[in-house]
Amino acid sequence: MNLDIGRAFTFVSEDPNGVKKVLLGGAAVIAAFIGFFFFIIPGLLVVAIISGYLVLFCRNVINGEQYPLPEWTDFGTKMSEGFKSIVVSIVYALPLIAVSIIFAVPQAIASSSGNDNAAAAGLGISLLGNCVSFLLQIATAVVLPVAIGRFAASGGNIGAALQFGEVFATVRQNIGTYIVIALMTSIVGGLIAGLGIIACGIGIAFTGFYAQVMGYHLYGQAHRNTQGGSMQPAYGDPYGQQRPF
Repeated sequence: MNLDIGRAFTFVSEDPNGVKKVLLGGAAVIAAFIGFFFFIIPGLLVVAIISGYLVLFCRNVINGEQYPLPEWTDFGTKMSEGFKSIVVSIVYALPLIAVSIIFAVPQAIASSSGNDNAAAAGLGISLLGNCVSFLLQIATAVVLPVAIGRFAASGGNIGAALQFGEVFATVRQNIGTYIVIALMTSIVGGLIAGLGIIACGIGIAFTGFYAQVMGYHLYGQAHRNTQGGSMQPAYGDPYGQQRPF
């Protein structure tokens, strides 16, 4: 494993406009929430822009950019990249979605039957479903960073992210790296995001966005270390020697 975890937290302070970019990201999260509250489509468009921003950021990390956080411009490109990355995430979440449905339907039927034995069976089904879902959540958290890294490095090629054999092979060969990333994004990222509750709840939009940025920085680092960058970095190389994708 060759992750610079500290840099995933500190790189924002190295960028002269880093704090402003994160604040704008938090504002975009608030805009998405407001959009979903009143109209679903505007909220979805903003979510796509945020997702595309994170993909471009990950690509900049892979390419060794000195200041990887993009500017909040060119929203059309970000929206396009974002929708494609959402598709990638949904594909990798399909097993979890399918299992949730498979266990939820019989559990609901058994629980509503009015029969004590059936209700007990429904409870057992629910517990089993939760266990299977938990394992799939862990698997998704380990595998998805590889897919997103490939998607970012390939210039937004969904096919590169859905080459399952190569994705799973990368996970197997670097399992320690991706377990660390899963733990960092789920546990540490969750703690960072939760700090925003202190600011009357609104702050969670900004801390949550910062947690996402931290996670995508680790995605970019991991891809760079395990599969290489996609082009020559714009300046020196703080993450190691450039390798072909």
